[in-house]
Amino acid sequence: MNGTKFVVIKFRELVKTAVFAILGVVIIIGLIYFFLPKEEQTAVYNPGTYYAQFTLNGEVAEVEIVVDKNNIKSVSLTDTPETISVFYPLVETTAQELAKEIVKQQSTTIDVSSQNTYTAQLILDAVEKGLAQASISK
Repeated sequence: MNGTKFVVIKFRELVKTAVFAILGVVIIIGLIYFFLPKEEQTAVYNPGTYYAQFTLNGEVAEVEIVVDKNNIKSVSLTDTPETISVFYPLVETTAQELAKEIVKQQSTTIDVSSQNTYTAQLILDAVEKGLAQASISK
């Protein structure tokens, strides 16, 4: 009888072990789900060229937004009155910088420099209006 051994497992210990095992699996699955990269939603546009206006000190300027089905292709300033160019010389450079970032990020939620905050916000608002025209409502 030396070789025979009995293993006694208490039911309470078995239940505790099962509960902790299930809890561990649930936590691991939750962590995996939490840290998986989320699928980004891409905007869907009607392809074409859209225009939106903004007013700067009583003068109206126009922003041109070119989009295809899923992307913003270009953003540019068009029909800028000479008075805006003279009195606000940084408008055009700000618009060019914003255009590069908008096309790169495919979004209007970008950081703007503190020097051109007001002008940049006017241009971004106009671009958002143009993109709203281009957006396909689902």
